[in-house]
Amino acid sequence: MAFFALNMLNIALELAKHNPTYEDIASKFFEHFLFIADAMTFPSGGCGDEQLSLWNEDDGFYYDAISWGGGHSQQLPVRSMVGLIPLYATLTLEPNVIKRFPGFKKRMDWFIENRPEISQRNIANIKSSGRGDRKLLALCSKDRLVRILEKMLDESEFLSDYGVRSMSRYHKDHPFNINVNGQDYGVQYWPGDSKSGMFGGNSNWRGPIWLAVNFLIIESLQRFYQYYGEEVQVECPVGSGDVSLSARCTC
Repeated sequence: MAFFALNMLNIALELAKHNPTYEDIASKFFEHFLFIADAMTFPSGGCGDEQLSLWNEDDGFYYDAISWGGGHSQQLPVRSMVGLIPLYATLTLEPNVIKRFPGFKKRMDWFIENRPEISQRNIANIKSSGRGDRKLLALCSKDRLVRILEKMLDESEFLSDYGVRSMSRYHKDHPFNINVNGQDYGVQYWPGDSKSGMFGGNSNWRGPIWLAVNFLIIESLQRFYQYYGEEVQVECPVGSGDVSLSARCTC
């Protein structure tokens, strides 16, 4: 949904070049993105139920979280494409675009100054300018980006000869199991055909490489590069000591 909000923001800014009405719509999606980003990271309570953060600081990864009867809730420590998809929610704002839309800039600046608990505490700092004086909207701060990439570019986890796996190879020998209301559930690395009819014969979310999601990851890393330049580097593969131009996380 954060990815969706940023795409709608980008589309609205493009349409605003021809119809100023869309400038307000761009501001709306800017705020929606910040609220979604905040909800993913910081617990909130309501009606006695507390929403878990989806970010796990110890593991340096995003996880799904579930809640069920009796006030039970927990993260699901499964390293899958679920934890990489937050990289998609990335958008760079060119300085000439911000200058062109003073109404959007005014509302953005107001939100940053008056809602710092949402606009600054958990995402890339949009008050700072990066390479080319660009602004960055992203779920992942620089530290989180590096920690996620350290798993994504690890051959024992996500990185393969042909792309990024949909589930970490770690789960081949370390399946995850959970018991909910007396029923056992499990997740294991299945790089080929599914071992369960539930998935219609394929195991897309259990290990195989998807072209579409790999393409979106590459596009996201290019946007991070537009902002950070060569400031952010990660070994590829992890442990190789190789941070040459072809191996940088900037792709």
